[in-house]
Amino acid sequence: MSTTVKYSAHLVKLLSGDVPQSISLLDWEYLIRIARDASVLPRVAYALDTEGDSLPEYARTHLISAKYHAKLLAQQVQFEATEFKRILTKFYHEDVYYLKGAAYTLSGCDAGIGRVFSDIDMLVSKGNLREIEARLSVYAWFSQPNDDYDDMYYRQWAHEIPPLKHSGRGTILDVHHNLVPIISGKAPEISDFTKGARTLACGARVLAPEAMILHSAVHLFYQEEYHHGFRDLSDLHLLFSEFGTEQAFWDALFILAQKTGFGLELALALRYTTTLFDTPIPPAELQKSQIWLPSRPKLVVYDWVYKRVLQPHHKLCHVSGLTLANMMALVRGHWIKMPVHILLMHTAAKGYRNVLKWVAGKGVNKPDSAKNNAPPGP
Repeated sequence: MSTTVKYSAHLVKLLSGDVPQSISLLDWEYLIRIARDASVLPRVAYALDTEGDSLPEYARTHLISAKYHAKLLAQQVQFEATEFKRILTKFYHEDVYYLKGAAYTLSGCDAGIGRVFSDIDMLVSKGNLREIEARLSVYAWFSQPNDDYDDMYYRQWAHEIPPLKHSGRGTILDVHHNLVPIISGKAPEISDFTKGARTLACGARVLAPEAMILHSAVHLFYQEEYHHGFRDLSDLHLLFSEFGTEQAFWDALFILAQKTGFGLELALALRYTTTLFDTPIPPAELQKSQIWLPSRPKLVVYDWVYKRVLQPHHKLCHVSGLTLANMMALVRGHWIKMPVHILLMHTAAKGYRNVLKWVAGKGVNKPDSAKNNAPPGP
């Protein structure tokens, strides 16, 4: 068994709560390093809860530590959600929805158990975006320093404003008004995704399961960088496994994918969760999704790229062709997000700024900090 297959297969097994047979202490060391790099070590720790004392002490120590890390993140997102409810609901009478890792954790679904995330993702109405940003700035949420080009990129072309950082706690907040960049021409009518959203006991709002899963698939296959691709595919595996036991869920998921034009992303998510995680997808649904897959020659290329970039990227895994696959995924990610003329302009602007930084230093493109942290104007 090659190193790639061996450690990926072992990691998938650990994530399902099973310990591979004949696993050495050195294998444990490697697997823990790979799992931590892929941001799934706390998920492994929770999956192996019942194994307890049968694990070597070295592994137990790391797994216990990983669980403390995940608990800290869960407490943090609960605290921030309570704060946002206090800050925003006093004046803002429309819904605020949580997305991705924050939504999984707040809702308590299986994908939220041991989920690691670096920021909190929030979806709000585009019409109220400016007021919300101004309101958040009163409570010390400020844009992180970036240059004027990045600021323009976010505000004119992207589906979110520049990331905000709390000046005291350091928490990062991404405020979205859509799920894919507006400039792509593929941004959906957002009410199609928020229809059927749920209110949790803590008062936070999250998307309905079918919308949550479709967004997870869209986010994964619209990315340019796949360092966390394995974790994100693991999210989808857990979500499909938890919610896919009801036919009504599959019907709603396929209707939403058809209506919003994200059938390809759903078909790819089903294809690669089945391939890498052996996710229990009903054969009829898997067959139905194939109408959205590309032509055979194009699918061969997709398989070559995604079966590599969706593996753990740690160097111990030795994924052959990973550098080229990452580059192809990077090009595809930009290609589907931007029209050609914008992509060329964006590439030229990025190249020029990188050259300028190389010649004049990293601070050359930084805007005035006072301007950067000023509340948005009317």
